[in-house]
Amino acid sequence: MREALLMNLKGFSASQLQQTIDDGIASKEETILVGLGVLFEQYYNSLDTHSKQQFLQNISDLL
Repeated sequence: MREALLMNLKGFSASQLQQTIDDGIASKEETILVGLGVLFEQYYNSLDTHSKQQFLQNISDLL
């Protein structure tokens, strides 16, 4: 599923990606959480240690 999602989004511009994410969130379908989780994983794994700590603090502040 991860690979399929990433292949479907490959080459998307930032605005296309934003529209896809916004549409998925607006749909309120729980299945979108899986896709967002894949994007979250990719982003998180791309961060260096300092950026991860900042990211985690930002998430923590939302809770």
